[in-house]
Amino acid sequence: MNRPVSFLIFGIIFLGAIGLLGNLLSDPAGFIKNAVILALTIGIVIFAVKRLTRSKPNAKHERSFMKAARDSKKRVKTRDAAKGKADNVQSFSLAKNLKKARNKSRSDIHLTVIEGKKGKKKNRALF
Repeated sequence: MNRPVSFLIFGIIFLGAIGLLGNLLSDPAGFIKNAVILALTIGIVIFAVKRLTRSKPNAKHERSFMKAARDSKKRVKTRDAAKGKADNVQSFSLAKNLKKARNKSRSDIHLTVIEGKKGKKKNRALF
């Protein structure tokens, strides 16, 4: 920073500190009231900005993830139930029916791999 500019900035800060100190000594209640109002205003502005900029919880990918998690829990439950009843002779046919039911209740979500340009070198200019 240039020397005259830094003196100007420090001078403004010094005069502001003297003004705050003078205001505190002449009217402490008013100073505290102004500080509280300033703090509340800043808090409300920060709260509003955070509230408006947060992402929507019901986004499509969030709903898809939650559905997949529920399906996974159901699959684990039926697998555990089938293992517990595997001792009986009837459980063989029950497990077979559960397997068929599981295949029918699968969702239509198909995941695909998107191929990138991994092998391609970027044409970078040297500066």
